[in-house]
Amino acid sequence: MAELNVDIDARCRSAVSLSGARVDTFLIAAIVSALSLLHTGFVFGIENNLFHLPIVAGLYDEPQYRDDAFIQSLRYFASGVWLLLGNAEKHFGDVQALFLVLDYLSRLLSFVGFLCCASLVGVVERRDKVIFALVVCFISFLDGDSHAGAGGLFLRYFTHSEIANGTVLLAIYFAAKGRFTAATLALGVTFFTNVFIAVWLAPLLLAIAVVLLAKQETDIATICVRVSAGIVLCIPFAWPVIHSIVSNPEFGSPIDFDFATFLRQYYPVHVLISSIPASDIVALAGVAAIGAVALWRLGPRAAELRVAYVGVMFVYAVGIVLPHMTGSPLLLNLHLLRSSTIIHLLAGLAAAALVVNWFRAESVTSFLLAALLLLTLSLHGVALWLAIPIMLIPVVLPAAQDSAPAYLRTIGYVVLAVVVLIVWPYSFWQNFTFNSMFADAVAEWRDVGEWARRSTSPTAVFLVPPRPRDDAILPSNAPDIALSRTAVFEFTSHRRVFVDFKRGAAVMWMPSYYPVWRSRMIETERLGSLAERIEYASRHGIAYVVDRCEPTANDGVIFRTRRLCVIPAGRQM
Repeated sequence: MAELNVDIDARCRSAVSLSGARVDTFLIAAIVSALSLLHTGFVFGIENNLFHLPIVAGLYDEPQYRDDAFIQSLRYFASGVWLLLGNAEKHFGDVQALFLVLDYLSRLLSFVGFLCCASLVGVVERRDKVIFALVVCFISFLDGDSHAGAGGLFLRYFTHSEIANGTVLLAIYFAAKGRFTAATLALGVTFFTNVFIAVWLAPLLLAIAVVLLAKQETDIATICVRVSAGIVLCIPFAWPVIHSIVSNPEFGSPIDFDFATFLRQYYPVHVLISSIPASDIVALAGVAAIGAVALWRLGPRAAELRVAYVGVMFVYAVGIVLPHMTGSPLLLNLHLLRSSTIIHLLAGLAAAALVVNWFRAESVTSFLLAALLLLTLSLHGVALWLAIPIMLIPVVLPAAQDSAPAYLRTIGYVVLAVVVLIVWPYSFWQNFTFNSMFADAVAEWRDVGEWARRSTSPTAVFLVPPRPRDDAILPSNAPDIALSRTAVFEFTSHRRVFVDFKRGAAVMWMPSYYPVWRSRMIETERLGSLAERIEYASRHGIAYVVDRCEPTANDGVIFRTRRLCVIPAGRQM
């Protein structure tokens, strides 16, 4: 009886400890997610918000958009997130605050996923979790888009696909623990968020299952039962998305143009490896190498993470060859090169876990190497590649750990001070400066949109400025690039936009939009002056032209901000 009581007490203590660990994980994730969001910053109404904001405003239900092919196509934007948020402005009012909250929750889910996966490789103590989460927060290749695929990581605005970063990590974690019901449910939530990311994820979970079977940690019958239960739980998540896809009148219909050609004209980097600059491919190779070395250095505990890493490499490799084998829009729309996102996530996870493990070690050399690795992971470009030889030093020079002089620890503290007091604050400042340019542009477009809603007919059509010839965001052209992002204008004004380059994405789910988008883009990109743009607008029933203000010309301008001028079509400058 006494032995039974001891066993019960031990189990209770274990349960309490486990519960406390989960609370720790959530609280650390919550705090560091806020820090991460401060680091990247948040800007409302840019980039892919062009697709999201009309949905939230329910513009497709307004009479002036009855014949607008782009806005009507958004009815079939098949992410469960936007199916839930359709017409949300009527209920929430402040959409900017809503997007900020959602962005934070998305970031929180990512950090929970990171911390759960890190527990697989020994990051379980509170101190270790804090260090790990801080390292992840400032890893340079986790900010912005992934290399050679342009998948979103820690972005400066809210979009639905990045929610899946967290669900992907959680699915990998649950599968590695043999919890295939939870892993399948996480796969279903990923499907609800973004269908093609769920397609990338499925082979990774299968690979982990094979490893567990090989290690005899589970059996096929158990996996089948648990996956079946997970599939049942997934039905409420999968059904609305499937229904949205199949209800699209153009789903599965043949197209009369070459889809790969469209991708080259629009945004090919998600799909076509030939469109990606060699420098970007080399950068992805560097990240992939960092992840591979870090996972190897983490030892046997990282077996499931390693097989997931091999799995995503396989998915990416299929993405390289697929466009040479088929022109099917259904297959090319899987955006397999964009799976480089998961390569970045797992590489960052492994590198950060290695930093923590080295900081935990008693060795002076390990402490210095951890500090140096942290420094390189916080840098960009060629400096980031130094992480690889740093991780290999204990392999090449194993005796150095036993004979390292004590002053190396002091050097390690100096390196840490440089990271915390110089590198990380500089990164904050860079992001703040960059975000300010976009925030200023958004403010000007909101001013134009508010004026248009007050002062123009609901049926008025606007011709907005063309994108710059060089659309790469460089320090020299960043302000112009920022001003060319018009995502917030239509949401604010409830007035139609004639054409915009980014609207071409609608062709992916509504192919009939292609001739409209392509012909209008060709025609408007040929217009070389404001006078030509005004004349074109008057010929095509466009009421107003928005352009960058010319310092010496004010004739005909009926509204202006600091850099944007609105001119009625039919009146010459």
